[in-house]
Amino acid sequence: MDWDEIQNEFDRAYGMSCKPSGLQKYKAGHIFDENMSVKWNRDKLEEENKKFKDEVSRLNTAKNKALLAVHELVYQKIQDDVGHNLSRTAAEKIFNYAYDDKHAYGFHEVRWELERLVELASEILDEQKKPQRNKKDGKK
Repeated sequence: MDWDEIQNEFDRAYGMSCKPSGLQKYKAGHIFDENMSVKWNRDKLEEENKKFKDEVSRLNTAKNKALLAVHELVYQKIQDDVGHNLSRTAAEKIFNYAYDDKHAYGFHEVRWELERLVELASEILDEQKKPQRNKKDGKK
């Protein structure tokens, strides 16, 4: 998956609404039917608010699962792009650094920061694999 696809998934996941469609939360004392008893109206209020609460919970769970999945895609992409058997923990640190610094400007900015950090990490790890030269005489 490339960064454009990941960005689309990120935008989709963050754009998921947690507000139920077609349901609402009612205030205490709401009357659904004036011709029905007070008890019936109380029970109906409790039932409708439970439906609302359950749907909010379901939507939040779905959004959280989508966010976890997209974060996994990001971590894997970082690991693949950096190479060098970069650990998932290290990929998370790179992502968290970019996210903390740029998330206020949208995922697009986070993405550019990630690409910059991935390139830096890759270059550093490439440098680490090169044979070290003796500083005094320039020999290996």
